[in-house]
Amino acid sequence: LVFSIYANTLTAKQVDKLIATADKVRVDSCSFTSPNIVLIIGESYNRHHSSQYGYVMPTAPRQTKLEHKGRLVKYTDVVSPWNLTSFVFKHIFSLYTVGDKGEWCDYPLFPELFRKAGYHVTFITNQFLPKAKEAVYDFSGGFFLNNPKLSAAQFDTRNTELHQYDEDLLEDYDKLQSQDTENNLIIFHLLGQHVSYRQRSPKDRKKFKGDDYKELKPGLNARERQILADYDNAVLYNDSIVTEIVKKFENKDAIVIYVPDHGEECFEGDMHFFCRMHSAKVDARLA
Repeated sequence: LVFSIYANTLTAKQVDKLIATADKVRVDSCSFTSPNIVLIIGESYNRHHSSQYGYVMPTAPRQTKLEHKGRLVKYTDVVSPWNLTSFVFKHIFSLYTVGDKGEWCDYPLFPELFRKAGYHVTFITNQFLPKAKEAVYDFSGGFFLNNPKLSAAQFDTRNTELHQYDEDLLEDYDKLQSQDTENNLIIFHLLGQHVSYRQRSPKDRKKFKGDDYKELKPGLNARERQILADYDNAVLYNDSIVTEIVKKFENKDAIVIYVPDHGEECFEGDMHFFCRMHSAKVDARLA
């Protein structure tokens, strides 16, 4: 109870700062070089489990195909500032950069700038919607997205439902697409490969089984191999979601950017560990 009171007091101060900053946002001009900008924010993505980055299991066939066609640019030098979604979201949405003076809430939120510039901003999330009985990370990561004043300052259009699978976000966009204007910023926030991995892909979309890893990971027991298979199936399913979003904009003047919020361990090397370790001190392993 004491922690709850403390957390609400702290976020209330941050909301006040963000609202004050939002009122000061000004945009001098905008060339609309990219009339449609699509940002896909993934979740718990480990590139060491992506065949696009050399992983032995075929977990990213569609994105690899786009790359071979010259329609996708693969980055290899992107590092997340945290391995906690709530912390990462504050850094992604704020113009604050690690090392800047002050705190993240002292700076404008980037969707505010796009709205001021004349973009119609749509936010479609499968995690941070206002709801009862929020988990602490939902509260910590979403309070500045769901505050009524800050939400209105950032977004013109939002979805209203959470879904078991990310494919339903595509239907959400189909329903909201009529509200798009000449210039649009569209943000998709996926559930991605967030634990529990088994629940992150439909039964009829699962390709990998625990027994497929007996030779690849002989040191794992049957339970661990199944967890690994579940994670890889989630990566494969995520590949299909990202590609389907790309398809919705392939006939438009658009740029699509896909960036996960953070990584996730899943039995790399000799590690008998999956998910994430959390610490206030970010070392090389956490990064």
